[in-house]
Amino acid sequence: MSTQNAAGKIRFGLALALGVVVPGMAKYVLTEMGYGSVGTAVFYTGYLTAAVLIWYIWVRPLELTGSSGA
Repeated sequence: MSTQNAAGKIRFGLALALGVVVPGMAKYVLTEMGYGSVGTAVFYTGYLTAAVLIWYIWVRPLELTGSSGA
């Protein structure tokens, strides 16, 4: 495994983890402060943003084609 490939996998894992952990912690803090609806909105917005960024950076460029044989 090349160093560049390993670094890419680490960045992907961190982005995935941060996309769940940061919005989750923000939701928890806001809910504990009495802002449950705001916390939920923050969680869904952060989670969706992370999902879109992961798709745009890592998944979209993949060439997903089937076999060309008949």
